[in-house]
Amino acid sequence: MAEKSCIVAQFRRHADLNDSEIRLLRALEDDAQAFPAGSVLSEAGREANHFFILQAGWACATRLLANGQRQVLDIFLPGGIMGLRDIGFSHTQAEMSALTDVFACPFPVEHFDEIFEQSPRLARIFFLKLVQENALLTERIINIGRRPAVEALSHFLLEMKARLKVSGNEFELPLNQNVIADALGISTVHVSRTLAQLKDKGLARTCHNRVIIDNLDALVALSGFDPAYLA
Repeated sequence: MAEKSCIVAQFRRHADLNDSEIRLLRALEDDAQAFPAGSVLSEAGREANHFFILQAGWACATRLLANGQRQVLDIFLPGGIMGLRDIGFSHTQAEMSALTDVFACPFPVEHFDEIFEQSPRLARIFFLKLVQENALLTERIINIGRRPAVEALSHFLLEMKARLKVSGNEFELPLNQNVIADALGISTVHVSRTLAQLKDKGLARTCHNRVIIDNLDALVALSGFDPAYLA
């Protein structure tokens, strides 16, 4: 289990936190639990009475359609708040699953009430986190609805690079082609062909769960990637 608080590190990007605010956030990470890759942390349709802080590993939120197809709605990185969009609903809207081995900290919804009452500043930051999640979802919708596969995949890779705050042009991406396909609304075969296309063009390639960007400027130009929505 990670010793440092991922959520405190995330929130410090928005404001200098005082000791009281740090204690409130750390209380959300009191009960870290291990979940193996592929396990379900929370099923869709359950009572929305608790949420998760992802302390280590990668996870996702998905919706399963009546025809058996799956849509990946969110990909969570360490420090992410899983289920934040369910605030205000009586039941959860999506399934939360571990993409890698993860440590996640469940906490009751009542902890939000405590934080909002004791720290208006933390409440504002939670609101900003929700706004950012909606911005990510907006770009996901555009990828699915309007960008051709090669542009959508290029945009997706650049988004992950930006979210990971990688300074170089190589980074870990522990997502199989099924997850990428379900995030972009295309088939796994199409993902494979598109990755081969990017490699042939000398733009980007994958190797052992790592992405190597060979021509960053060209990849940005191809996808029209603008990181402003991640700010």
